[in-house]
Amino acid sequence: MHTGIRRMGQRNCIYSALRQELMDTMFQDKVGSYDSSRYEVDLNKQYFAMVSDTGKVTAKAHLLASIAVEPPTLMWGYADELAQFGKAVELAHKVREYGLEHKENDLVSPEVEYTFPPDIDQQLVIASVAHDIGFAAITIFGTNYYYYSSPIRGGRRVVLLLENISEPVPPITLDYFYSRLPRYLQQVDDIAWSLEGFVELMPGWSIEMNDDDNGVHHAHVTDDTGTSIRVSYQFDEYERLKRLEFNHD
Repeated sequence: MHTGIRRMGQRNCIYSALRQELMDTMFQDKVGSYDSSRYEVDLNKQYFAMVSDTGKVTAKAHLLASIAVEPPTLMWGYADELAQFGKAVELAHKVREYGLEHKENDLVSPEVEYTFPPDIDQQLVIASVAHDIGFAAITIFGTNYYYYSSPIRGGRRVVLLLENISEPVPPITLDYFYSRLPRYLQQVDDIAWSLEGFVELMPGWSIEMNDDDNGVHHAHVTDDTGTSIRVSYQFDEYERLKRLEFNHD
């Protein structure tokens, strides 16, 4: 199971998910809705584009991973089976280098198993694995890359890293973060881990965390202008989230 990848990804998941939303918004502003646009990929040329009759956004593409249904495995771009894509998979070798340095077995093995939980749609599981990979990529490659995940034939899915996007992606602001935080904090595995990871990736931002005598956890997040928000949350005896409150200072 890809537990190591999942844990790495959860550190960056709020930051990465917000950036994906902002990139999607930029795509729709420039080329229209997904119903009226399409994406084009030529890995031999490291070419990615989001295209419609009204516009185009291009980027340089790197193949990070491929996810298969049968058997349920993810294959890193550095695997010998994907060497045919030449320069498009060169960057993926950093995954293995990082894994060796930090003793992360999920990154060192070219092919990693994942599981289909019972009663969950397979395509949702595959999409979730793709997001785990995209989130974890921030730790390995830094914030200059965005990820893009797409289904391909046979139910498989690929995860690309994009750089040199031809149109700017709007930055994350405190208000944008605040408006989407209730949804994301109900989805993450470890709220404190993901909040701290988000702030680490935001230059000039800070976070203070503490617990009160009633078992309520508090986080105070301040952006680079000095504006801040407060988050309070609490779990029940089964570690289920039972309380979540937000305040904008």
